[in-house]
Amino acid sequence: MNNRNFIIIVLILILVVYLSLASYLPTRTDATSNIKVSDFPKEFGEWTSTDIPISENDYAILETRNLFVREYKNKQGQSVYLYLIYSEDNRKVSHPPEICLLGSGMTIVEKDSIQLTSPIKAMKLIVEKEKIPQMYIYWFKAGNVYTDNYIKQQMKIVIDRMLGKRTAGAMIRISTDLKTNDKEEAFKLLKSFSNEISPLLAKYIP
Repeated sequence: MNNRNFIIIVLILILVVYLSLASYLPTRTDATSNIKVSDFPKEFGEWTSTDIPISENDYAILETRNLFVREYKNKQGQSVYLYLIYSEDNRKVSHPPEICLLGSGMTIVEKDSIQLTSPIKAMKLIVEKEKIPQMYIYWFKAGNVYTDNYIKQQMKIVIDRMLGKRTAGAMIRISTDLKTNDKEEAFKLLKSFSNEISPLLAKYIP
């Protein structure tokens, strides 16, 4: 084995050990975070919103209060639900939403990785509860990186911190009801909404 290969293997082993240890280290809540996602605009373009209450039990499970769920409506009466959670210190807050969806009794019917916008690669889900279908799209943010992959987000955060950078994490989820089971129309609505919030995400959750 030449020296170059040996160094690469050693570096990989060090990274694996660090990531393994990091996953067991206690995480902190972000009570002192300077970024408050509740500052995210409640109105923009033709959209206005209403906050959906979050229970104290949900706050406790998520280990942060730095999140919101809102129903945005446009002038045509179409609704998009935006869920946004953010933390500067607690990597666990932005876990894959399938965990919560399945836990609430939903069934995942379809799951696909999609290119939502130019910078955003996201995961698209079709879910059902009591035979009522919904479309969900979600993605993760780590600094200025957007990804549909939770592991990639966590790797980005950990590696940045190894390099002395303070990189925060967030998870963005949008959804709408499939009232007429028209998937193309629902996707068109969510894609349009995501295009409008993209510059706001860069501003309010850097």
